[in-house]
Amino acid sequence: MLRGVNERQSLRRFLRGATLLLCLGASAQAVTSYRVQPGDTLSGIAARAGVSAAQIRAVNARLRGTDQVQTGWVLTLPDRTLPARTHTVKNGENLSVIAARYGLSLSALLNANPAYRNGKALWTGARLTIPARTASSASGAAPAARRTATVRAASSSGSGWLWPVAGYHGVSSGYGTRVLGGVREHHWGVDIAAPEGTLVRAARSGRVLESRPDYDRGWGWTVVLKHPDGWITRYAHLSTNLVKKGELAVRGQPVGRVGNTGRSTGPHLHFGTYLRWNPHNPLSLY
Repeated sequence: MLRGVNERQSLRRFLRGATLLLCLGASAQAVTSYRVQPGDTLSGIAARAGVSAAQIRAVNARLRGTDQVQTGWVLTLPDRTLPARTHTVKNGENLSVIAARYGLSLSALLNANPAYRNGKALWTGARLTIPARTASSASGAAPAARRTATVRAASSSGSGWLWPVAGYHGVSSGYGTRVLGGVREHHWGVDIAAPEGTLVRAARSGRVLESRPDYDRGWGWTVVLKHPDGWITRYAHLSTNLVKKGELAVRGQPVGRVGNTGRSTGPHLHFGTYLRWNPHNPLSLY
């Protein structure tokens, strides 16, 4: 009886491996996918595909921050001909610059290096895992979501946008759907982890539309700037507001300090960008 059970389990493992190999196909240049089977684990799928679990997480947004897979999910598998590699951090570099250099989104780089998700400082000489890319991204046909999440500069950009927190501070929660406290929600901005009291600067020049405590909507102390071309920026969860409603704020001017007020789980800045109140991913503007 036990022997029969073991034989059936071995057969199921063999079939899963065979299915995965068929998905990988004869040409490693093709974008590959795999449908999760009953009993699969992320580490098991990675081992059979010849890649790491971190590499698979980096190209599958639904695996952000988790190793749990569900039967029936279709996962993108990284191209084995583009293996993961390491990068030694040089003086003046930060995660945003490194991600752009390798044609990755910031979230993909953070998924492959989870120790830096919560704003851990990046020191010169540190070694980062550069995840494998799928064949489509290597050929330049990256999906739109990845293109909009690529950061071109850490502090400012040719478009005139200034990163609101000087120096390197990690994006602890990106733009888009997330699960917080077991509740699925859409996050209309990015969270930038930084020590409480860190200066927050105006991303562009504009007039102060709001400067107040907004606990009803969970923002805590918040500043909202309206810019001349229809763009609006929000700086939330502040510990201190440094501007008043109606004032003009110039690009780079301190408007507040990082805090932990409102619906917040730790010191960080929520940075939101809107075009005529239509939300946009802030990272697509840099």
